[in-house]
This record gives sequence, C-alpha cells and structure tokens, in this order.
Amino acid sequence: MPQVDREVAILGTGSALPERVVTNAELRQYVQNYDESSGDFAAWVDRVTHIQERRWIDPSRETAGTLGLAAARRAIEAARMKPQDIEHVVFCSFTVKEMFPGDPSWMVNELGLTCGVFMMTAACAGSVWGVTLARSLVQSGQFKNVLVVGSECVSRATDLNDPLTAILFADAAGAIVVGRKSDGAETGFYGKSVLRFEWAAEAINMWNGNSATPDHLLGERRDLITMQQERPVLRMVAGQRVLRNAVNRMAQAVVECLGFTMDDLKEENPALREVLSRARIIPHQANGRIVDGLQEKLGLTAECVYRTIYHTGNSSAATTTYTLDYAVRVGNLRREEPAEGSPLMGAISPCGRRIEKGDLVVLVSIGAGYLYGAVAFVHAY
Repeated sequence: MPQVDREVAILGTGSALPERVVTNAELRQYVQNYDESSGDFAAWVDRVTHIQERRWIDPSRETAGTLGLAAARRAIEAARMKPQDIEHVVFCSFTVKEMFPGDPSWMVNELGLTCGVFMMTAACAGSVWGVTLARSLVQSGQFKNVLVVGSECVSRATDLNDPLTAILFADAAGAIVVGRKSDGAETGFYGKSVLRFEWAAEAINMWNGNSATPDHLLGERRDLITMQQERPVLRMVAGQRVLRNAVNRMAQAVVECLGFTMDDLKEENPALREVLSRARIIPHQANGRIVDGLQEKLGLTAECVYRTIYHTGNSSAATTTYTLDYAVRVGNLRREEPAEGSPLMGAISPCGRRIEKGDLVVLVSIGAGYLYGAVAFVHAY
C-alpha cells in the first residue's frame, strides 16, 4: 500500500469567484445557433451539463490575476501564514490577460513578494500538475512553502456561436499552500501522483480565430466581444468521445494513484473497495454527466464525489482547487434529476459533509486532448 509522507502536506486552501452571476436564462441572450427543438434552453443546459449558473469576469477590473490574488490570500490565511512565508508560486492558467511580466507576476507583487513564480499551461489538468510539482519542490528541500494557484477567465475565450461550448465554460480561482510540516501526524501526501498524456487529435480543444461575432451581442457585451475579436476562441469537438474518455481516464488515474489497477476495479478487489470507501474524490468539474459517470465507474456514493459545477460551470484549471476549498469550507452538493420531459432544472441541495482532517482525498482531472492525472493526500487540517 502507498505510504503517507508525514512531512509534506496541503496546509491551506482558498478560492474566489467573479461577482457576476450568469444564469442559463441570461446566457440564452448571447448564444447563437441553438436548436430550439431541444426545448427550453435553461432546462436543456441543465440536462446536458447540470450547470445552472456560472460566473463571468468584468473585463474592466477582473483578470486571472485578480481572482488568483483573492484565492491566494484566503489560502495563506487558512494555512495560518503570512505572504512572506511563501517561497515559490506556481500559477496554473491558459487565460491570463497579460503574458509578460504577466498576471502571475502581478499577483506575486500584490502579495508583497519577490519570490519566483511561473505559469503552467496544462489546460484543465493544470492544477493537478501544479500541486504535484509543488509537492516535489518541497520534498526536495528547495522550498518550505509553495503556493499553487489555478485561475481561469475562460469567458474571455468562449465561442458563443457554438452552444455546446458556450454553455460549459466560466471563470474562477482556487489556491493551495503546499508546505513542510513537523507535527508527526499521519497526514500528508499519499503515494505517488499519476500524470499521463494520451494523444487524441480529434478531441483537442482548438483555438479558432475566425469565429464571427453575433450582431445582437454588440452593445451590452461589447467588452466580451472585443476580446473575442482580439484573440482566438476556444472550441471543443468530439463531445461524446471526450465524455467517455474523461470518465475512463479519470477513473484510471484515481485507482492507480491509490496503488491499484483497473483490473482491481473490474474484479472488485476488496482492498481497493476498502480504500475507495474511505476516499473523498475531488474531480475536474468538466460536465456534471462526466462527474456522475466517474462516480458510477468507481462504484461510489454521491457523498464521496464532490461537485460545484452546478453554480460554477467548467473553469478549467481552477475547478479542482476551487472545489477542494469549497469541500473544506462548505461541503458537497448534489442534483436531483427532474421528471422525464419536465421543463424544470434539477433541484440542488447539500450532500454529505465537509472534508476534515484525516480524510483521504484525491484530486483528479483531465483536459487538453488528453492530459490527465491524480494526486492523493490525507488532509492535514
């Protein structure tokens, strides 16, 4: 069985959301090419993604840097530290407003730091990569405390002409302090991270610079449209294949991170079932149906698989860091499936409990056609 590293742990988490809430009903004003035969737009979005609202930045004052700064401050406070205790920063994003010196450097400066910082671009898997790297930097003795920030403003790059893309993406930030501890408690990182890549050209999120601007959006949403004209937009293809592969690869990453194989899962290995029964899974919030599929694949209850997608949408590298902080501070959510043919959205309610000290937690994500992986730890606070 994998061992717990009692010296390196996640010591604090934080998160932040933009102020603006965009409901499915409001989103309908901006999305072009929706097939009206699919029924009420808001109910359709809920049915195919389980998203009921999402957050969008105000481009005049909010960026990946400002969201990351708010999340970072909360994570440092939760770790009972001061910013000066942070010795390095890993900033996970592909939607920064400025590359150089860049949103990460601006954020570090606002924290009053002069430590090193760099940006990691691994799309939705970014924060799992970032936490793994931070863990290694602390384990090596290079740094004592490393801050990992996942912050995305995907509304800046969402193709509003493509309904299947436009309904998914949103903006958020989450932050994690990875550091050295000396309390001797049986808490800390568990086993080894799983980081994998599988080339799948048909499923890559594509940058497309030729997306036309819907005429009706000029005006109230000129800020968003101007940015879409200035930079390429995000487009997803091969949706059903992406969904199936996301479930299978995230399940594989979870199982291997816990020290087992997919054959063990298939054969109902009692040792794996015992570990899974104790685990708290924080999956990438790509699509509610993907999270549901992962829960089913792993044979877990809803209480053990944490969800925030209902009110956040898919915020790429920010989803796992945001959802971990929500799980620690608030708990979990679940959605009740509405009656077949109902024009209503599924009811959202609290589910299970908050993550507590001593819980075995697994962060798992997939993205970028495909980067996927998982990192496990026993929660330290």
